[in-house]
Amino acid sequence: MKVGELKQRIKMFLNEYRRYKIGIVGLILLTLFSGIAIFAPLLAPYESYKHWNDQTYWEDVPPAVPPAWVNYFSKKKAAVQYEVENPPIEYVENENAHIATVEYDFNYDIPPKDIVVKIQTQQLANPAKITIEVTRPDGLTILIYSSSDLYYGEQMFKIFLRGDISFRNLLIEFAKQHDTEENIESIEDRIVTVNVMKILFSKAEPGIIVGKAPPLKGKYIFKIKIPSLVYEEVEYLKVVFKGAVYGLLGTATLKRTAVGRDLFVGIVWGTRLALIIGLSVAVISTVVGVLYGVVSAYLGGWVDEVMQRIQEIVASIPLLPILLILSFLFKPTVWHLVILMVIFWWTGPVKTVRSMALQIKEQPYVEAARALGASNWRIITRYVIPQIIPYMFASIALGVPGAILTEAGVSFLVGAETATEPTWGMILSEANLAGASISGYWWWILTPGLLLTLTGLTFVFIGYALDRILSPTLKK
Repeated sequence: MKVGELKQRIKMFLNEYRRYKIGIVGLILLTLFSGIAIFAPLLAPYESYKHWNDQTYWEDVPPAVPPAWVNYFSKKKAAVQYEVENPPIEYVENENAHIATVEYDFNYDIPPKDIVVKIQTQQLANPAKITIEVTRPDGLTILIYSSSDLYYGEQMFKIFLRGDISFRNLLIEFAKQHDTEENIESIEDRIVTVNVMKILFSKAEPGIIVGKAPPLKGKYIFKIKIPSLVYEEVEYLKVVFKGAVYGLLGTATLKRTAVGRDLFVGIVWGTRLALIIGLSVAVISTVVGVLYGVVSAYLGGWVDEVMQRIQEIVASIPLLPILLILSFLFKPTVWHLVILMVIFWWTGPVKTVRSMALQIKEQPYVEAARALGASNWRIITRYVIPQIIPYMFASIALGVPGAILTEAGVSFLVGAETATEPTWGMILSEANLAGASISGYWWWILTPGLLLTLTGLTFVFIGYALDRILSPTLKK
């Protein structure tokens, strides 16, 4: 085929494709998803993807909080993520301690999820104790944390205040000083359910201990006192006010821990994984199926019979139960799932391709090539398969959604225990295990579910248009 003729055919195809608006929509969606997949390392750092299951990496992220943009649509504004690294540290000689001062402007209705303090020091020569006190906007100064002795040899101290017993007890005692006896008695049997973060950021008035006091807005000054012995210094200090909202897509909980993960990272890299999985399975299985069907039809006779019986046996094996069993037993990665799906998926186009090849091999130009001594392989690759390529393109497009949904189904059912990659199915699986639907974590479910639907529709739209264009019997 000459270059000019090829260009003419491509132009005719594009003109025909423009007639199908549904195909244009599919192409726009495919461009969008492809852009996300290609630029994934720029949108979400590879480091975040690499450490998707690393609890230490995500310990500064709040668990299961909605996206930050919900503040624009909500009457009650939630605290956003706020981090302070290496704040001013002053050495107080008469206390023999370093005192770090951190200012936090709280102008929200919903308090932070947690406060995390990370301290890196030189090795302590003797036991030491770290204390944290806060001066509130109402002028009250309260001790909110007093550590146990920190023995020598430790260098990095991590304090998660919300879950710390000292922090809880001190805040509850503070609340009891300002609340009524009735409210105090009402929480005696459920003391562990008291929201101590809400106590810290509420007005000191009746209702504070049961979470009914209004928020106290203004500047909070935290003073972190770190004992300083001879030759010891504070090398690094970080304070994280974990937001009650976070990022573009909110956060998920990391496998039943109090640590969150940025869903934006999982969704972006999940898009790349979804396209790679879907296209790999669809392309490889379709190419194998087309070759298998053409060879079976062209050779005919007993070879055709044997090949068709093999195809029918493989096609009769239920794919999803097999994948579930293998995934549960061997805990494969998504790449192993791709290989397993290809092993069973290739049977799809065989029957259709065989019927097409049976007609093509009786055409005069095929008979002429055979009479001139052309080999079977040459006839198959030069005269038969080119006639089937249009069907193959449409079959690939229509096969991608099935591959993506199959992987998502397997990851959903067993992914939270086996898969390490952040696929959409695995994200939905963890949401299911965390009870996201009954807990109201809509952002955890809606985004991956919507993307699975849109991705499937993308290739259905494109496949429909290709089928209409490339299949003469469907042209209007």
